[in-house]
Amino acid sequence: MDRSNFNNVLKCGSPLRFLTQEEMETIHTSTLEILQEVGSDIQHKGAREMLKKAGCTVKGKRVFFPSGLVEWATRQAPSHIHVYDRDGDLAMDLGGRNVYYGTGSDCPTILDVYTGEHRTFTEKDMEDGAKIIDALPQLDFLMCCGLMYDYPVTSYEHQFAAMVRNTTKPMVVTAANRESISNITKMAVAVKGGSQEELQKRPFFIMYNEPTSPLNHTFDAIDKIIYCAENQIPTNYSPCMMPGATGPITNAGALIQANAECLVGLVISQLTRPGAPMVFGGSMYNMDLKCMQPTYCSPEAQVNNIALAQIGRELYKVPTWGFTGCSGGKIFDAQAVNEGAQYVFSIGFSGTNLNHDVGFMNYGLTFSYELVVAMNETIGQMRRIFDGVEFDKEHLAMDVIKRVGPKGHYLMEEHTLEYNKEMWQPDLTDRADMDGWKAAGATTYEQRVKQRTIDIIENYVPKPLDAGVDEKIEAILKEADEKAAEA
Repeated sequence: MDRSNFNNVLKCGSPLRFLTQEEMETIHTSTLEILQEVGSDIQHKGAREMLKKAGCTVKGKRVFFPSGLVEWATRQAPSHIHVYDRDGDLAMDLGGRNVYYGTGSDCPTILDVYTGEHRTFTEKDMEDGAKIIDALPQLDFLMCCGLMYDYPVTSYEHQFAAMVRNTTKPMVVTAANRESISNITKMAVAVKGGSQEELQKRPFFIMYNEPTSPLNHTFDAIDKIIYCAENQIPTNYSPCMMPGATGPITNAGALIQANAECLVGLVISQLTRPGAPMVFGGSMYNMDLKCMQPTYCSPEAQVNNIALAQIGRELYKVPTWGFTGCSGGKIFDAQAVNEGAQYVFSIGFSGTNLNHDVGFMNYGLTFSYELVVAMNETIGQMRRIFDGVEFDKEHLAMDVIKRVGPKGHYLMEEHTLEYNKEMWQPDLTDRADMDGWKAAGATTYEQRVKQRTIDIIENYVPKPLDAGVDEKIEAILKEADEKAAEA
């Protein structure tokens, strides 16, 4: 399915913005000052050598970035990244104000839809999650939901295998190190008929990557950036900062540090291969000092995440990364739906491109497929709002208004029947009167979501991979597992 322009916020006029041009410039120049005077710790010797040749000052592991190099990198990165589905069809146009939604990654536990208990995430859960995302029309991509403790060393490779076997939609993957992302790439090449060139032309996954706040960049994080740039694999470099703990607690201060951390990844990516595809943005979930937890859905977090993406989109002209559809709640309840829906609408109206974490609960420690199913409905409602007002002759309805006139009604008009098809229809939200609601079982929204989630898990059948491709994936997994066992 071509979803490349499935959700364009342009019809909304001005997007949700928190920074003026002058304020974005202030963040930018302040960032350049930090990178030049404070620098960043780069734990990758090869990257330090590359940066030194490019004009950076290197003292031990600390690298100081000249402003000209940083601004050069922002001009090299592409303004759009086209991402395809497993079948090779264009799925997402990352850039401008196109908005896409998907799940989050690597939760250690899952909220069991059958029992309501928090338990360890398994391979079966990843398979179920992939099926759920494949079945839901408003979810655009799948991220690897949970950590599969079935495979302690090669969890990321087995995550990808479970994902690619159970959905045709694009994916965002995580990886432990260069070897891990290399194994994932080998499986993706197998899906593309054994052609590395075909995968580069039509990538169907993006690799998720992040620095370690504040201003520290580990060997594996940098090595993965370099690998992705070398192989033209789209990636991001997303700070997961906790303002008040690993970053300044004020919004402006958090934005400066996060911007600096993102730009280090961008510089290394573009030095490795100018034009390497990279998505820009990050998270800044302020620490609540009363409970010592990062507040995923605080107003400050939403402002920070949207503002950083605004800088990427409007100042650097690059594709943007965002957060949405998540909750700090512990169970699927009113808090989860409230917080998730707030994020869906705010990030949607901002025009941020690639938005993950739909289904996150408990500060990213627990995944909920019920929350994913609920947010599918919220996203659909929001996208209908994005359609705005049509102004062609039939939508102006002048003829039917004149025909019906005063004291008439429109129930029997063909115009009503025809254009009623455009009206958004809920899947789970109840619109019946009291008698109709009772006749349908008098269920709550939470009960209907649970029933739909279980129905997908038990009855939905995704499009399978070809047998030959599946065998190649299994061989790659076997080799990775054997190597891990020998280590």
